[in-house]
Amino acid sequence: MENKIRFRNHISVILEQLGATFGILFVLFFTNIDDVIDYIEKGSSEELSLTVYIGGGVILAVFLLIFLYQWIIWSKTYISICDNSIVIERNTWNKKKNTIGLKNISNVNTEQNLLEMLLGTCKVKLDTNSMSTSDKTDVKIILKKAEAEQFRLYVMKLMQGQEGDFEEKYSKEDKDHWAIQTNMGDIFTHGLFSVNLLSVLVVIGCVVGAAGMVLQVIHSVSVGESIVKMLLSVLMLIAIFSSAIWNIVKGFIQYYDFKIDRNENKLYIRYGILKKVNYTIPAEKISALKLKQTFFARLTGRYTAEIINIGMGDDAAETQSFFLPYCKRNQMEERIRLLLPEFYEAVQMQTVRQPIATWIAWIWPAVLFALFLVAGALLSVYYFPEFQKEIILGVLIFSIWMILLVLAYFLTAGSTVGVSHMAIVNGYFGRTICYISYKDIQYVEFSQNIFARVVKLQKGEVHLLASTTNRKQEIPYISMENGETIKKRLLNR
Repeated sequence: MENKIRFRNHISVILEQLGATFGILFVLFFTNIDDVIDYIEKGSSEELSLTVYIGGGVILAVFLLIFLYQWIIWSKTYISICDNSIVIERNTWNKKKNTIGLKNISNVNTEQNLLEMLLGTCKVKLDTNSMSTSDKTDVKIILKKAEAEQFRLYVMKLMQGQEGDFEEKYSKEDKDHWAIQTNMGDIFTHGLFSVNLLSVLVVIGCVVGAAGMVLQVIHSVSVGESIVKMLLSVLMLIAIFSSAIWNIVKGFIQYYDFKIDRNENKLYIRYGILKKVNYTIPAEKISALKLKQTFFARLTGRYTAEIINIGMGDDAAETQSFFLPYCKRNQMEERIRLLLPEFYEAVQMQTVRQPIATWIAWIWPAVLFALFLVAGALLSVYYFPEFQKEIILGVLIFSIWMILLVLAYFLTAGSTVGVSHMAIVNGYFGRTICYISYKDIQYVEFSQNIFARVVKLQKGEVHLLASTTNRKQEIPYISMENGETIKKRLLNR
């Protein structure tokens, strides 16, 4: 029997839990801001002072209670490594015990946010091969940075079932160890082609809205109206604008100092400045490879790569499992050959568009769409006859936009059925190519409407062991013959 190792999370875990409380209070305040503004405008100074004292006291009391509760949980929770298992045990009134076998662990990764960088701590994230918990990290442990690295290396050794100091040597910052290490030019290029067309349109809309709001404020001041009630609109505009700006800017900073290498059957990935991450990914745990293009990247023939597996992209803050930054197709294929040769043959496959008969299969959904659109337009004109011209114009613009989307999807979507892998292409103005090995497919579903059955076409879904975001991969319309080939490949894997 192995010696039992027992320890607790770093006490700073309490601060991170309190941060969630701040977020809840902010949401409560923001959702009731109308009532707050009315009270400020109509209440007397004495009432406002009393409210501030009472409200402040209640908030302080809530924080103290939450702090005490989190402190009790921290002091009563222990992590143990014993008998090829990791045990997380909480000895509070509501006792909990979670045992994870080392053989079931998929990834052991580390991560640091800004608070953890300041405190010198680090988060260790353990993920298992479980569909039920694939949407979240199974275990998060916060330790001092050196202890976190020591814990990660120790668990990796136990998972391998062998002795050796390779992991310790490899974990040191040595540029010679990395197959690919980006510079500022690479990151700038990646950020430039990561820009989403929708985010750009939202930013432009926010700028136009801000200009209109400034004019409205000037008008309100000139006629002596209160502008306090405009605070809600201002805050909402700032929130939307900030979100759109972050979607544009994050590509330039999120993957700062990106480094990747492979040794034997493991990939080692590091990047980040605001949040530093360190991934160690067994190659056999990778279910699929994605090559993605935004609209701007598609115009220049550049691709970025993501991988689908348990342990990356399963948190709400990180829905993308980043693998390689934007580069030309030939360079991307060479990097895949070097780092993920299991998919090199797959990325050589040529994808084909959906059959021309797909337009016939789309007759039924097109008829339903037209019926609902016409019915909605007629009802709108009936109840709001004064806006008849605007409603008709809106319906025409929306119809033209939907036709453009359908045309863009037909020109983009496609697939290829290979011997060991299949490729699925989806997208409208951007494009995503997903390469999947048959051996990693959980199951496949096919469906067809009456028109698709006439022209012998079907569409489907590939189900993978991954988070909800990546669990289903949609197959565009393919021939029934190709559908049968996929079924045979699954049965013969």
